[in-house]
Amino acid sequence: MEFNYSALEVLIHDEDATIAVPKIMEQLGATRALLLGSSNLSKGTQGFSRLRESMGDRHVGLFDNIGTHSPRKDVFRVLQVVSECNPDVLVSLGGGSIIDTAKAVQLAIDLGITDQKEMLAYAKLADGSCGPKWGRTEFFPECSKIRQIAVPTTLSGAEFSNNAGILDSVNSAKEGYWGPRLCPQAIVYDPRLALHTPEWLWLSTAIRSLDHAIEGYCSNDTSPYLDAHFLKAMELFATSLPRVKSDAKDIEAKALSQQAVWLACCGLGTVSHGASHGIGYILGSYCGVPHGYTSCVMLPAVLEWNKTEFKERQTSIAYAIGRPKLPAGIAVRSLVEGLGLPSSLQQVGVKEEQLDEIAERAIKHPVVRKNPRKLETKEQVREILNLAWT
Repeated sequence: MEFNYSALEVLIHDEDATIAVPKIMEQLGATRALLLGSSNLSKGTQGFSRLRESMGDRHVGLFDNIGTHSPRKDVFRVLQVVSECNPDVLVSLGGGSIIDTAKAVQLAIDLGITDQKEMLAYAKLADGSCGPKWGRTEFFPECSKIRQIAVPTTLSGAEFSNNAGILDSVNSAKEGYWGPRLCPQAIVYDPRLALHTPEWLWLSTAIRSLDHAIEGYCSNDTSPYLDAHFLKAMELFATSLPRVKSDAKDIEAKALSQQAVWLACCGLGTVSHGASHGIGYILGSYCGVPHGYTSCVMLPAVLEWNKTEFKERQTSIAYAIGRPKLPAGIAVRSLVEGLGLPSSLQQVGVKEEQLDEIAERAIKHPVVRKNPRKLETKEQVREILNLAWT
């Protein structure tokens, strides 16, 4: 096996972001920060204003209107702001959509991309095809021109990967971008900021990272080193998430969930995932289902479909999440439903007449094709969708 560490340099855990971010900027020699986020977070909480105040005159701009699933048009709107304020670091405050947008902005700056047609040359598309320059390391400078400090307020784990998922709003399809140093240079986990995150978003994105851990654990690319991380992540999620559901102000439990994300995402970019992730990308782009919800719905169904070939691994999963007497798929569904989250395609608004199109798109997706139990036909994908329907 080959394990490649990401370009992440530092992770600060359980510290006030208003202290940690200026400290990191000083360590990096950064003097001009562009702050990125969503309008809901910017206008609905004090997180942005406090962070801006903590940076003082090192804060040179704000873009707080990034849409769900990181629309490509928003990437170019941010690039326009970059050209106006000339930052030397991007500070992202929010969830995966914010962090992935910052990655795509970095990619465009590093490669001198100025229009959307050129950007598509670097994209891997949802049908498995990719631009002529996709994944070509030689196009990237040895030292990135700009990097990101991520301050996550959800548990999706986007901060650990060198990939960015960007939405083609016209075709309702996701594009993938990769670069050797697209992951943030630094991550700040401030569990107190999570007090402002809606419960459904916090809990469902946790299931997204649980999906990273479980599909990583079931991957043909895993190893004992990764297995230990994945199993501990499952255990921490299973114990911390019910505590947050019971008491939304349980800071210790929120911090444990952030630790679980760290463990769950150690293999991003190193291990392949399977049908839960792959079908989830289609549900997000085609049906508008939030990524956390896609894992709530698809992970139990995929585990059920895979169980004939991975009984021993699935037994370990059930033990790790504290439900040893249940099959893994039912155990995960039990955890999801206990958190008050949706567990079926119907509950997340998918229509029955969309299932064939979802299956058609999914079987072409490279992540679906890497499912540990081989998927070869759209009819097999439809079997999984049927398991997830009710």
